[in-house]
Amino acid sequence: MRQIQKRYIYAAILASIFFIVLYVVLTIIGINLVVRILIPVILTIGIYIGGIFFFRKEDVRELNGESINNYYYLASKVNNEANRTEDKDIKEITEEISKLTDSILVSLSQRPKKVEYTFDFFDYYLDISYKILYKYNLIKNKEEKTKDDKEFISSTKKYLENVLEAFRKQAKNMQEAKMLDIDTEIKIFEKTSGINKEDVMVGGKDE
Repeated sequence: MRQIQKRYIYAAILASIFFIVLYVVLTIIGINLVVRILIPVILTIGIYIGGIFFFRKEDVRELNGESINNYYYLASKVNNEANRTEDKDIKEITEEISKLTDSILVSLSQRPKKVEYTFDFFDYYLDISYKILYKYNLIKNKEEKTKDDKEFISSTKKYLENVLEAFRKQAKNMQEAKMLDIDTEIKIFEKTSGINKEDVMVGGKDE
C-alpha cells in the first residue's frame, strides 16, 4: 500500500504549530473564546492547504537513472532469492516477473506521466515477491517445520503466480495507457491470493 506522503505530514505539523501559536497570542491579548477559536481554525485550514502545495516536491518521484536502477536492483533481489531454490516452477515464475519488470520500465519511459502509479506498483509487488521468497527459503532450510511452515511452502507457488498475474495486468495496462487505482488493485490481490505483507514478516520485522 502507499505510505502517507510526506507533504501531508509536514503540512499538518506546520498547521498545528500555527494554530497553537495564534491561539495563545489571541488568548494573551484577551480576544473572546469564539473568535480566538474561529480565526485560528480558518487560517490553519489555509496554512494546511498551502503547506500541501509547498511541500509537494517532497513526494514527487522522477523517472531517472537512479529510480530505474533501484527497481532493477529490487528485481535482482527477487531473482537471487529464486536462484536459492531448487523449484523449477518458482524460478520460471520469477524469470517472467523479471522480464515483465523490464517491459514495464520500457513502457514507462514512453509514458512518463504514469511514474507515480508504476512506482507504487513496484514498491508493493517487487517487495512482497522478495519477502515471499525470502521466507520460503528460510523455512525450507529449517530442520523442523511446523504445520504453518508446510502450508506456506506448499502455497508459495500460488502466491507467486498471483504476483505474476498482477505483473501481466500491469504490463497490459501500460501498453493500453490505462491507469487503475493501485490501492484497490492491491486489496484485490491480497483477497484473491490469500497473502499480504504481514504474512511474510520474518523475525517480527520486514526483511
